[in-house]
Amino acid sequence: MRRRSTVRLPTAVVVIVVGALVAAMLGRPEAALFTAPWVAVVVLGLAGMSRQPARARVDLVADRIVVGDDVDLRATIEVETPGWVELRPRPEATIWGDERPANERPSVAVADAVTGQGPRRLTYSLPSPIWGTHDVGRLEVTVHEPYGLFERSGLVDEPRRLRVHPRPVDLHRLLAPWLVRRQTGVHESTAVDRGVEFADIRPFESGDSLRDINWRASARSPRLLVSQRHPERSTDVILLLDSFVESGHDVQTVVGLAIEAAVALAESHLSLTDRVGLVELGGVVRWVAPGTGRLQLQRLTDALLGTRLYANATDRDLAVIPPRSLPPRSFVVALSPLLDERFVAALYDLRGGGHDVAVIECRYDPPDPSPDSASPDIAAAAVRLFEAERAVVRDSLAERGIAVGRWRRDEHLDAVLAEITAFRRRVRGSVR
Repeated sequence: MRRRSTVRLPTAVVVIVVGALVAAMLGRPEAALFTAPWVAVVVLGLAGMSRQPARARVDLVADRIVVGDDVDLRATIEVETPGWVELRPRPEATIWGDERPANERPSVAVADAVTGQGPRRLTYSLPSPIWGTHDVGRLEVTVHEPYGLFERSGLVDEPRRLRVHPRPVDLHRLLAPWLVRRQTGVHESTAVDRGVEFADIRPFESGDSLRDINWRASARSPRLLVSQRHPERSTDVILLLDSFVESGHDVQTVVGLAIEAAVALAESHLSLTDRVGLVELGGVVRWVAPGTGRLQLQRLTDALLGTRLYANATDRDLAVIPPRSLPPRSFVVALSPLLDERFVAALYDLRGGGHDVAVIECRYDPPDPSPDSASPDIAAAAVRLFEAERAVVRDSLAERGIAVGRWRRDEHLDAVLAEITAFRRRVRGSVR
């Protein structure tokens, strides 16, 4: 820590010097007695200077919170001599998701006395951050030494990763995949085998189980009839996240919608014994291999919260999604504003590769043109052109059998899933 003098030290020196000069000029030594308290302060302050540096550390009370919750931290301070300590948190600049200057961002200051007889723990809170992974371990510590003549300041920089989850979304419906695996699950397969859901009736054949005989239908037929059923299977769900940034739109809102939907879908599908994986397509391609269980949910959530946004000026010749990141005949759920042509091209490639693809379009609604603007007609025409381009992209995807559901912040995700399911029913005739 760096030691520096406070304004009290030069003030004391000036008072002492002026008092001595006045006493000498007037020939009245007793005039110097008025400076005695200042002399005592200087002497005691110099004698009480600490020789050991202060020690401080920062700990998170909880390293995972939900958007809207405050961040609780605990600082442990240990000094050699009694004093007054002041703490000023300095988390990373993007924790609140704004571009305001550092001096205009929310600031928290904590001050308390320390005795020098052991560690002193101080608890403080930061305002609710945005979703993502943030470093909140930076802390500026200022220790005011006894009598206020000197102060020491330093910066504690211990990485303390805070993961801020989006608010949970309770889903009452899920998208039924067209392609399933052989493992037992909850999704109804189009194949005919042992299961629960009724499929059809056919004549009894050698090798059929007596338990499959439909006695009611057989009573009205000259021959025995058996019931066929659809087995329940699991599927491989791949969440495809668009982390490209198209300039001119509210990035945090749009990508925040995608993160919120991805977490909700991952939790719901994992609860149904599906295998869930993640592919992030942006300036780089990274993925989490499909898996099951609560540990897989934590892997997916950590990967989603660590999403970084890549400018639209990144490599235009971005490589296609690596084949090993997607199991064959997977059910791909894409989450994107559909603003980047490279991401749309990747959807076409996945559909052409035999994967079942659905898209949740995280809607970006351009602001309405202001009537006070210089050319409101031109602004309104630009908005209509933007919507027309989006409609062309959606129609192009629909022609390839890719359902697109548009999701806004004020809508529930279940409504979007219902819209996608209705389209898939029209394409295939049924979810099966």
